[in-house]
Amino acid sequence: GWVRGMAPAAVADAVARVIGTSVASQESVVAAFALAEAMGDDPPSALRLAAGLGGDTDTVAAICGAMLGAAHGVDAFRPDVVETVLSVNRLEFGPLVDELLKLRRR
Repeated sequence: GWVRGMAPAAVADAVARVIGTSVASQESVVAAFALAEAMGDDPPSALRLAAGLGGDTDTVAAICGAMLGAAHGVDAFRPDVVETVLSVNRLEFGPLVDELLKLRRR
């Protein structure tokens, strides 16, 4: 990956200048992958960087967070931060997860 090993500020600059951070999927999805590649060993820092990029930051951070959460598990994120995100967004994933697990067992 061309961004691996770059300092966070250089990653942010490269992503914004080379890829872009607009709502267009060819930018937001690729930007999320670039951040995951560059900062994948530190998911919280990757999400902070995504949030500060400018452009469609919520989409870029959501995609990046989903990938890093899948790779590292929820334990990669501080429990108080996870709880804040869930509560302020009124997200209740328990029932959805239960139903998805039932479908998987079929």
